[in-house]
Amino acid sequence: MSHNKRFYILFCILMFLVGCSNGDQPNQNVGKTDDFQGNSSQAGKPLTILTGGTSGVYFQLGNAMAKLYGEKIGAQASAQTTGASAENTAKVSRGKAELGFVMADTVSDAYNGQGNFEKYGALKNIRAVASLYPNYMQIVTTKSADIHTLEDLRNKKLAVGALGSGTEIMAKRILEAAGLTYDDVNADFLSFSEGIEGIKNGTTDVAFLSSGYPNSGIMELAAIDDIEMIPVPEELTLKLRQTYPAFETGYIPAGTYKGINENCPTVKVDNLLVTYEDMPNEAVYELTKVLFENLDELRSAHSAAKHIDIKKAAQHLPLPLHPGAEQYYREQGILK
Repeated sequence: MSHNKRFYILFCILMFLVGCSNGDQPNQNVGKTDDFQGNSSQAGKPLTILTGGTSGVYFQLGNAMAKLYGEKIGAQASAQTTGASAENTAKVSRGKAELGFVMADTVSDAYNGQGNFEKYGALKNIRAVASLYPNYMQIVTTKSADIHTLEDLRNKKLAVGALGSGTEIMAKRILEAAGLTYDDVNADFLSFSEGIEGIKNGTTDVAFLSSGYPNSGIMELAAIDDIEMIPVPEELTLKLRQTYPAFETGYIPAGTYKGINENCPTVKVDNLLVTYEDMPNEAVYELTKVLFENLDELRSAHSAAKHIDIKKAAQHLPLPLHPGAEQYYREQGILK
């Protein structure tokens, strides 16, 4: 697919979706949400949380958050499946949803009008609520495919994520850093579940999944076949950081998946929870407070939430913090 055609398709998809869719120990709970005593500004109001595909961590945590907001402040909260970061950013920026999960590098591109967002302008009204937990690029294949390095991906059939998603953007940048372009591989723009299914039925050699770990799709694959994780060497990540500061070195720990017995180096990038600039300060304050005062319930939904730490919630943000969230962090001594 040509570069220009790819951007045109991405532009059309995002505009269609927006138009037709309304390490350290984590910090302990710091208060009680019954402070609102039924007087929440969000009681009875719709609250849409944009997530991602059903096999990803966004979806699991988004549903847990919707339940939490319904129980604690009486919001009519729901989690919505989407194509993840890029779609979520575009929708939230236009007020089509109150909250969305996004990857830091994708929302940075959107806020600054760079990368895939260059063609239709900077989305300057996006605001951060919190930095949450890191996403790890997990590049999975089967041992029988005899693929061991990024260089081995040449001419292979790759599931690189939904077109324009944070995963796809990240996959493309990793390939480029390794000296490969989409012209050198057979790239299919497939969701997490579609990529895993492709490996199962032999139509896909390798799937790129950027998520917290463990990813349920990879666990499912490892239960029926011998898998291999393809590393992203530390020196390649450091090279990427020069252009994309949101990228950091990380690794998938040994034992995360059946048959993976050594740590696998890879790229990681923070996930953020975002809203839009005109979301009322009181509402964002309440949503932030409920989130951090009920972390145990999110940790029960997925182990990735154990990395959510209020002390890191306002660090290294690639866009402005919403004043409502800022107020809560100041009250907790996180910001001075």
